Amino acid sequence: PSQEYVNKILQEHFILFKPQNIVSGDFYWIKKIKNLIIIATADCTGHGVPGAFMSMLGSSFLNEIITVENLDSPGEILNRLRLKVKKSLKQEGKVGEQKDGMDIAFYVIDTETFELQFSGAYNPLYIIRKKNDKPELLSLKADRQPIAIHIVEKSFTTHKFQLKKEDCLYTFSDGFVDQFGGENDSKFKTKNFKKLLLSIFDKPMQKQKQKLNEEFENWRGNVEQIDDVLIIGVKI
Repeated sequence: PSQEYVNKILQEHFILFKPQNIVSGDFYWIKKIKNLIIIATADCTGHGVPGAFMSMLGSSFLNEIITVENLDSPGEILNRLRLKVKKSLKQEGKVGEQKDGMDIAFYVIDTETFELQFSGAYNPLYIIRKKNDKPELLSLKADRQPIAIHIVEKSFTTHKFQLKKEDCLYTFSDGFVDQFGGENDSKFKTKNFKKLLLSIFDKPMQKQKQKLNEEFENWRGNVEQIDDVLIIGVKI
């Protein structure tokens, strides 16, 4: 979506989007239907041109699945998305066939009740909330299966969570935490990513974006960016 459209839907937010190449295997999909705000943060197999083709497929499938007349729970939407991906790529579970697909964090916010519904394929949702003046990071876990063919497939889980004002929501691809850098040329890692979010969550959203970008570039240094990076932050 255009930045103008996103700005109309979301008040305080940021989108840090750093493709490794000109085109990206990470993509985001944002839409408002009546009183519901829908946000998808996806990481497709590969990056560059192959990843971008998967991004185009994923985005167009979400456009088909999610309409005013047909808005299912997040888990059911991911089930339908998986069916479409498998059908379009002719994934039947045969030996040697390609297993391209995507990981995704997908959530819906009811702007009237502040109820959040979340479903994920490998990618979780982080919520940072102040509790007794101290920040607390809550993680809504994703199912350990991709949007693609998988050895044991089960229906995607829909988690429900009651949001409060000032809650900060974060969804992301793995490009940031998997980036090599630092003194020992190691991965940034999830533990450090959580610490970083907890240290900046109370800053204005655009300042958070700036801090995340600076930390990524400082960590990377002269090391090549290895994957697409996508982080979306939303303040309630």
